[in-house]
Amino acid sequence: MWKPILVVIFGLSSVWSELISGQYASYKSNDLIPIVLKGNYSQNYRTVINKNVSYLFLYDYMLNSTLEPPRVKVTLVEPENHDIIDPLIVVVRHRSGVISWQLPFIEKQQEIKYYKAAHILCPSLSASNNESGIVVSVSTNSPMNITFILRLDVQKSFNVLLNQEVSFSLSPSEPVYYYYSFKQNASMVLLHVISDDVMCMTLSIQNSSCPVFDSLETVQYDGLRQTVSKTGGIIISKDEYPLGLFIVFVVHSDNSACNRGNYQATNSRTKSISFVVKPTVDFNYQIINCLIVTFIFISILVLTTFFYHAKRDNLKTIDITQEEPSTSICSTPVNIQPDNVSYDSSLDETDIDILKSPEPWKDLIRTKACLYVSDLSKKDHRILKAKSSLYVWNLITVAVFYSLPVIQLVFTSQKMLIETGNQDLCYYNFLCSHSFVLGPWKFSDFNHIFSNIGYIFFGLLFILITYKRECVNIPNQKFGIPNHCGLYYAMGSALAMEGLMSACYHVCPNHSNFQFDTSFMYIICMLSMIKIYQTRHPDINANAYLVFGVLAFVIILGLTGIMYEGPILFILFTCLHLIMIFWLSAQIYYMGRWKLDKKTPKRFLNHLMTAPNPCKPKYPNRMVLLSIGILINLGLAISHWIIKFGNFGNYLLILFMVNLILYLSFYIVMKLISKEKLHFWPLLYILLAMIFWSASLYFYMHKSSSWTLSAAQSRTYNTPCTFMDFYDNHDIWHFLSAISLYLSFMVLFTLDDDVINKPTATIPVF
Repeated sequence: MWKPILVVIFGLSSVWSELISGQYASYKSNDLIPIVLKGNYSQNYRTVINKNVSYLFLYDYMLNSTLEPPRVKVTLVEPENHDIIDPLIVVVRHRSGVISWQLPFIEKQQEIKYYKAAHILCPSLSASNNESGIVVSVSTNSPMNITFILRLDVQKSFNVLLNQEVSFSLSPSEPVYYYYSFKQNASMVLLHVISDDVMCMTLSIQNSSCPVFDSLETVQYDGLRQTVSKTGGIIISKDEYPLGLFIVFVVHSDNSACNRGNYQATNSRTKSISFVVKPTVDFNYQIINCLIVTFIFISILVLTTFFYHAKRDNLKTIDITQEEPSTSICSTPVNIQPDNVSYDSSLDETDIDILKSPEPWKDLIRTKACLYVSDLSKKDHRILKAKSSLYVWNLITVAVFYSLPVIQLVFTSQKMLIETGNQDLCYYNFLCSHSFVLGPWKFSDFNHIFSNIGYIFFGLLFILITYKRECVNIPNQKFGIPNHCGLYYAMGSALAMEGLMSACYHVCPNHSNFQFDTSFMYIICMLSMIKIYQTRHPDINANAYLVFGVLAFVIILGLTGIMYEGPILFILFTCLHLIMIFWLSAQIYYMGRWKLDKKTPKRFLNHLMTAPNPCKPKYPNRMVLLSIGILINLGLAISHWIIKFGNFGNYLLILFMVNLILYLSFYIVMKLISKEKLHFWPLLYILLAMIFWSASLYFYMHKSSSWTLSAAQSRTYNTPCTFMDFYDNHDIWHFLSAISLYLSFMVLFTLDDDVINKPTATIPVF
């Protein structure tokens, strides 16, 4: 076979010597002379070529070519005094196909030239060793001499084993890929990629068939892919790749795909990578983990129902004559309503007991010096219950119209991820994202979806407890706090909807649907603050339509702040925030009877002129507590300019949470000042809530992804599963925060159990 080739080689030896010396002008341009050489593995062939000659290098396949396929590398010796205009063309024909490239290799986006390139020849895993070989053809159309170096090696460690760490280097013109097969009793594995530098690359998982798409232009044609800077990972199932798979690495010429807006590129882009394939939990283990969590929640339901039933049996209404008079912050004599008083059921929200004061300055607040709950609980219970129920129906209406397009959007995004294989569409924790197939639906990150079951469970549990209290306790306007449970139902429903929306968000989390995860948190915070206020102001019930209108404005404001985080918007928002804080503080200070209208300056002026001591606050304790709250809000507004609290949506949520904590603290302190007590159960709930909130915030701060960054940058936060080999830190945050919210609800629910047997005429308003 090789005898004719050798004859041609010896016959052209004189021509070759002239070519080397540069004397080729006597040959015509169309006299192309092919030169055939027998190549050996791991040997460098340094050769000079021009348009008058081409080379064919013939190689045999190694016996272990399936385990260690050949890798062809061509290096172009860069000329010193001129650029190469006509490139060197390399064509490799092998038994699995044909591949070709040119040198210098020019990256299309940045026009960067690379003077060496290498490609692994796709192994035919089912082919048998035969006489077919590898033919490397090198040619050019350049009239000047070009020097190149050709080398063919075998790709070491091409077949990756479980728990085998593989390290290597690559560049944009030298892609690398490896082969893995599910032959080691592992039906699901985790591919974990680590790099010490931030150079951008694409990690691709492709079927073990030829050709292999190992360039930036073709890598998107098949399989799964994701951009990686320092960390990457993919959980792979044997059901998806029963015949094995190729793990492909392609480096980008710049970092724009991994770092938004960064187009910096250099000629030297050699990236060092190490990766390992580790076994992970299979489908049966996933089911067991889900059942364990479900069993724990059911146990909590049974125990909570049992203990709450036993606790509520001890709360019995006593006669008013048995109630000992209590000392409070109010010194006004108590006026207990007689038994035969009838209340007008047609009273409107503004028809409360308003007593005019002879002093002109007291007209500013239009109220008594000290109010009791009996003064603000004159409306019929049925009317207040109907108005309170509007919160639930408004919440259900909003939830239905809000959730349906959300579900459609996230499932469409999940479908696009599956069809395109582009894993940059969703910001998962790829080191702990377990897929789950349920009929026609596939969830790529099922554990983060399932861990939201705690919100739904505890929301329904709180609704059940509220229903239990409403059925057991008979409304009595003469004793305790008026029992209006509509807001409690709305709070429980909002908690359950938070779980549903968070689950929808985690179907495909990204910067386009992040608001689904926080919208109902705004609602929970606002409903909780309204419930605290309604407790001591039962007749002054905020209009449900107005409340949800304000919530809609808050969500629009949060979305606007995310889309445009400029200083102008933040200045306007800060002004609005501080104005609202001062207005709400005035409402709390004057017990809901402060009015801002055109007569306000006149009333304020009369107060300064006629009051004995206008600088002395009428309610010192309340003034001190509200001043602390105002200063804290002012500090938050100032500190956000110095220390950014994440994105605008997070900052808005922090404001809601902080003010809810401040208002609850204000309520508790005012109870203690009024000589009221905290029973065992609210104290226990407060303690447990503080413990669980602290633990949950720890796991929240140690996040495993971030939608505010690019997909590759988000993966730098990815962490392996930390709990039961199935849940990560964010899953634990879901569990703990759901318990924390439930305990916080129970604090509000039981906070006034100490006054349940006290006459309303002895319970102060604050």
